[in-house]
Formats: sequence, structure tokens, C-alpha cells
Amino acid sequence: MNLRNYLPASVLAYEEEAIRVRRTLHQIPEEGFKEVETQAWLLAYLRDLGYEPETVVGTGVALFIPGIEGSEDETIAFRADMDGLSVVEPETTVYRSRHEGMMHACGHDGHMTMLCLLAKYLADHKEARRRNVLLIFQPAEEGPGGAKPVAESGILEKYHVGAIFGYHVFPFIEKGVIATSPGPIIAMNSEIYIDVSGKSSHAANPDQGIDAIVAASKLVLGIREIAGTRLNPRTESVIHIGTFNGGSRMNVVSDHVALTGTMRSYDEAIHQGIQQRIRAIAQGIEAMDGVSVEVKFIDMYPPVVNDGALYRKVWPLLGDDKARAPFKRQMIAEDFAFYGKYRPSLFMGLGTANPEKGYTSGLHTSTFNFDELVLLRGLEADLAIIGADGRYSHKIFITS
Repeated sequence: MNLRNYLPASVLAYEEEAIRVRRTLHQIPEEGFKEVETQAWLLAYLRDLGYEPETVVGTGVALFIPGIEGSEDETIAFRADMDGLSVVEPETTVYRSRHEGMMHACGHDGHMTMLCLLAKYLADHKEARRRNVLLIFQPAEEGPGGAKPVAESGILEKYHVGAIFGYHVFPFIEKGVIATSPGPIIAMNSEIYIDVSGKSSHAANPDQGIDAIVAASKLVLGIREIAGTRLNPRTESVIHIGTFNGGSRMNVVSDHVALTGTMRSYDEAIHQGIQQRIRAIAQGIEAMDGVSVEVKFIDMYPPVVNDGALYRKVWPLLGDDKARAPFKRQMIAEDFAFYGKYRPSLFMGLGTANPEKGYTSGLHTSTFNFDELVLLRGLEADLAIIGADGRYSHKIFITS
């Protein structure tokens, strides 16, 4: 997709600003709920544009921009995540992170930049403020999750938010293409913690012990069997045991094994059913092997489920079939899902794949990068969603 030919001149005019803002933010990645420098920079940037931003849930930032066609109307919200990752960036990067051991390796610098560009565009083009807009710069997407406390903070009610939108840059989508689909598009995830306790003895006298390693091995095989034989083949779920730690010496029957893993599904009912099955397997092994098994699940983020009605309204605004595409469901997790519990929401993927420039590395890698020009595609789509050019009624998303 040739973005320079596709994007209007009014949007292309913000290319230098996109580069400046993104590369500035790229140099100051911070951990979730510790985005102090990032917050300070965003507050200063928005104030310089003449706005009055506010803080939310500690290190977050929110900005309400009233529409010229009536502040009594419902508000469209856009969310960007703020935090970085504990990834070491290559020294060859010109605008390398100044925070040692931290990197914006998941594109959150780009997400924030798109909202900054929208704020600047609406500051420069006050006639484009055809409806109320709320910009949410949300902390801690990577963990422990900032979306839920933001959604529970009352800010959606305060500004009468009727719908909320979010983006994520993805290197598996062609540059500049916006991909989205109705229904579940990103999985829910849970952490699995299992402790198997037996009885220690000398290996020469195994009858005097209860081998936790043997019991834990049966448990792992039983969990693997769930995916292979117990689930409907049309059900997309992942269950994975990633660590197995037990034993003290080669000639001692182990009295303890600790297992950890992850599970992911697109359907919350199926997800809970899998957890019940794992507990049932654990109880069976307790009865059979005489061990004690403690199973703990920590449910992290629910599935991202795009509102069907909202999708149908937005899809025509995303351009022609060269500029938009269906979203291929992903087993990753994303805390944007919590907003969908409170308001109609739509999550979209923004393509960054650019083999010509070498931008093909995956998210959460030290070589992930992208051309800032794709961020202007996000700006262009946001302007279409809010009806900035007058082509669409500012009441198109009113839900009442």
C-alpha cells in the first residue's frame, strides 16, 4: 500500500511531527504504573497545544476535547497504552532508549503518538471538532493491567463515552492496512500454578516415599490430553505447561514439584470449562498416587470482543479494500478487553510490515521497528471516525 499516494495532504503534513513525537517517546520507555517521565512529557505536550489534560489512575493521562456541534452529545474515546518492556535495545538504534534495560518493543510509543497527532490536528483545525473526543493514555498494558482501573475510575461516565476505540501496530499486517473484525479477535489468558506434594525417601526404597515427579508427569500428560481429545476441534484454545521444577538429588524420591503454565481461549465459558477439567485431573491423580495437588489460576485479561454494531458502522470509514482487511485472530492478550465490559468497543490492528526497510521483526523483540508514516494512517482513520471532514454525521455512533 502506497501511503503517500493514499493519505490526504492535510494528514501528510503531520509526518515530521509523527517522527519527532514517536522518537522522543521511544527514548523514555517505563514500567507499568511507573510512567512518570512519559506522563510529564504528555502533559506538557498537550498543554502546549492549549488543552487542559488531567491525570488518571496515577500515571495515566486523559484529555477531553469538546465538539463544536454540541457538548451534550455522547463522546468518542480513543485509547493508547503507555508502558514499555524490559528488553535491551541494540546500540545501533539512532534514537535508542535512554532507560537502560527498557525498550518500546511493542509499539506503545506509536500508539501514544497517534493520539498526540489527533490532539494536534484538532488544535490546528478547530472546525474538525465535530463531536466530543476523549483521549486516554493508559498505563500498564503489559502488566499488571491499567485498562480495568481506568474503566472503573468513572472517567467514561464523566465524559459520557458512547464508544471506545484502540489500535495496536502489528508486523504481520501490511504497512498502513487497518485490520479488524467483529466478535472475539484476541484471546483471554490465565496463568497456571500447580504444586504437587508427595513424600521423600531414598531411591533405594521407593515404597517408603510418594514420588511427586511421577504424579506431576501424569498431570502434565493429562493436561496435554485436554487439548487433544477433550475439546471440540473447532474450539481455539491453548494450554501450555512451561516450567517443571522438582527434585533435590538423583537418588532421592522427590517430595515436591512446582509447575507453571498459561492457557488462552476466545470464549470465557470454554476457558472456565478447561480450568474445571484441569482441577478434575488433579483430583484424580491425588486419589490415584496419594499426592496432594494445589491448582491455582490467575485470570489476567478477558478476550477482546469487538462490538458487532460498532464494527458495521466503522468498517465503511476505514477506506477501500486495499486499505482495510479482516483481522486474523491472535492468541496474544490485550487489556483493552476490559473497556468492552463497560462500553461498545472496537480494537484494530495497524499494519507495519515493511520488508523493503527491514521492518519485519515481531513484537517484544529487540529489533522491532516501524516507519512512522503508518501512524498517519491511524490519524486519517480517527478523523474519519469522528467525522472531521464533515462527510459523516456526528451522531453516527450515538447509542441511545
